Amino acid sequence: MVSDIILNRFKNLYEPNSKFDKKIKEIKIDGWKNFNNHGLPPSSHTSELWKYTNFSKLYNSEFSKTSKKDYGSEFYSSLLGKQTDTNTIFIVDGFYDEKNSIISNEIILENAVNLKNLKYLNNQFGSIAINSENEMIALNSSLMQDPILVSVRNSNKVNNLQIIIVNSGENFHSSSFPRLFVEFAPNTKSNIVEMFVNLADNSNENLTVPVIEYLLGKKSEVTHKRIQIDHGNSYYFQFDRILQNEESRFKSTSFSFSGLLSRYDIHSDLHGINSDCSFHGLYVTDKNQHQENEISTTHSVERCSSDQMFKGILAGKSRAIFSGKVLVKKNAQKTRAFQKDFNFLLSKSAEVDTKPSLEIYADDVVCSHGATAGNIDKNMLFYLESRGINKDQATSMLIRGFAQEIIEEFQDELLIEYLEKLLDEKIPTLDVEGIM
Repeated sequence: MVSDIILNRFKNLYEPNSKFDKKIKEIKIDGWKNFNNHGLPPSSHTSELWKYTNFSKLYNSEFSKTSKKDYGSEFYSSLLGKQTDTNTIFIVDGFYDEKNSIISNEIILENAVNLKNLKYLNNQFGSIAINSENEMIALNSSLMQDPILVSVRNSNKVNNLQIIIVNSGENFHSSSFPRLFVEFAPNTKSNIVEMFVNLADNSNENLTVPVIEYLLGKKSEVTHKRIQIDHGNSYYFQFDRILQNEESRFKSTSFSFSGLLSRYDIHSDLHGINSDCSFHGLYVTDKNQHQENEISTTHSVERCSSDQMFKGILAGKSRAIFSGKVLVKKNAQKTRAFQKDFNFLLSKSAEVDTKPSLEIYADDVVCSHGATAGNIDKNMLFYLESRGINKDQATSMLIRGFAQEIIEEFQDELLIEYLEKLLDEKIPTLDVEGIM
């Protein structure tokens, strides 16, 4: 039975009489219907997905609405990617900031209140990220403040687009529910940087639930780079949902600093023959932080490939979960699918649960999975110290060496430099006591 107290807390945020396009408004109403039936996770049909998640603090929290505000360019000056030659979408506290965003004529962007050229996408909206699949997707659909739709169409050049989601920190106990639908036309090539920055102070509880749907047309190629810079009393649940058509490519690399409770959930449906995707990522947790990575791929048709590889660096009393799943349907012959999960535990109190899984209904496949968890190599540490490197520096070198493989996959000099700097500043603050 769904708690009336929890429902009433979120009902105060629900506005059924929105001015959205009719089809999108139906998604919103259906989202509330689903959430009203199931409430916050876990429910009977999602208990396995959330078996490691402790929602007790979230159950006892009450969040407020955010409102749209005007920000000057100086507000964004410290954020990555404020470049005049790069298409940039700024979403602050759930609202699209049109004034500061940069969108060229090669990209079409419309919000759900005023659909014109992208009205044909309203039937696709909500069909990749489905309300009945997950309570938090349903919650996002219910409470989305300013959903936007984007179409990338230029097939004559590489399209660059940054999606920067910001929690301004100006609202105490704030909640925001960013929602985007991005279409990549056939034969397009695109670089996407997807970034979340939490500007709230450490004592400020906040809830952010972004949902992004990606639709890849035939022979489109997307390089997806995701960065999460979080901290403090933050609850962050992000859902990326991808539908890939014939011969499309989706290559994703993720970098995360966790908040109090974070979950990254990405899924691709390889719906067209000869499509492929890769999901790689690195995350860092410390103190009492909890990070979950739900990484899944569905092979719906033949001759597709997928690759999952995540690395975790855990310190303090933090906990992480890697749940990787590959579903190979009956007709998906000639499938190639690989999973790997590596974890570097820097504290005796840190804990990781890893559960890679393969669910295979075809017989002509090449699939594998594996997971490891280990501590600092004392022999390697001794070797570095014997060469005159002090213990702290040696430890930092080993951590950086573990992380560097994923950082290099960002394949952008400025991004790599930025992430290396973030990690170098983070490492000395990690609680590694008791591991040596």
